[in-house]
Amino acid sequence: MAKKRVQRGFTLVELLVGLTVGLITLLVLTQLLQSFEGQKRTSTGGNDAQTNGAFALYMLDREIRMAGYGVFGPESMLCRNGINMYYDDPAGGATVANAASFVPIRIIDGGGSAPDSVLTMRSDAEFGAVPTSVIKDMPNPSSIITASTPGGLEVGDLFVMASKDGSKVCTLMQLTHDPQATGVGINLQHNPGSSGPYNPSNPSNVFAKAESYVIGDIVINMGNYPRRQYSVECDQLVESDPLVVAAPDCDNSRPLVAQIVNLQAQYGIAPVGSSAVNEWVDATGAWVNLLGDDISRVRAIRLAVVARNPQYEKDAADTGTPDELEMWTGGPTIDIAEAERHYRYRVYETIIPLRNIIWSPS
Repeated sequence: MAKKRVQRGFTLVELLVGLTVGLITLLVLTQLLQSFEGQKRTSTGGNDAQTNGAFALYMLDREIRMAGYGVFGPESMLCRNGINMYYDDPAGGATVANAASFVPIRIIDGGGSAPDSVLTMRSDAEFGAVPTSVIKDMPNPSSIITASTPGGLEVGDLFVMASKDGSKVCTLMQLTHDPQATGVGINLQHNPGSSGPYNPSNPSNVFAKAESYVIGDIVINMGNYPRRQYSVECDQLVESDPLVVAAPDCDNSRPLVAQIVNLQAQYGIAPVGSSAVNEWVDATGAWVNLLGDDISRVRAIRLAVVARNPQYEKDAADTGTPDELEMWTGGPTIDIAEAERHYRYRVYETIIPLRNIIWSPS
């Protein structure tokens, strides 16, 4: 008689033990994967912060170095007495600036740990550094301008009227028709309307001191006249036009670089008649508004940007972020709130010479 075959399997206890071991192993592996993933994100985020910070500093450096191109003549700054500017925005009404301080670069101090803003102004035209001369007196501020050459101007370009010695208030105008050759020169029309929103219909009624320009005065081709305000909004570096946007925010500015959380800047000041910077000052007190000779005393800008790693760390101690970040050695510090110390930060700083001011015999 054949022996009865006994079939064996796992007991309930063995199954429970196996499941427990498997769950423990899965839990350990999951934690390891989370740890490695966190390290990877921290490393990747650090690379992103480095890239963002370096790129933001590069963009600002390039723009600041060119500040003032076109508005520093062979004698001195051409608009030391300010500039009249007008812009008619169909959506928001007209903006008027009367003899506004016409500086190649301006810092707006944010106060305390708040980010500063940097405003730059320059010509982007090929002929920006070669102004053309007025060869016929203007009877009134709205008259056609007669110049010796077109100066590279095209319809839609902006140009600045000035005197060679900088004694007059400058005026920003917009070319509305192609330069027209006459028997005595080139006529430059700056009519108001949709084709010339920078031209008021009656400058004498708009500006406190509407200038008429005469023989020997000059026309500076500003091209698109890049006026740029660089600010930090919504944890990103943004760009806006200060003549059009009075208060930059997340919606009315153009985003440039993400995860930039702060920007700090100082003026490098040289003594009158010198190009050597001997002090660094914040845009506060006497340096809130640059006027007269102080404009040409600014020879450099010290700049620092703070880039943030977007990776959130559960323990703030893991980031090594202090409660204050120093912008440069011996320079200002910005406070980092406790909740913000769960992120890692990188500070990038540089000194940028203002070459157009340095080259001008101011």
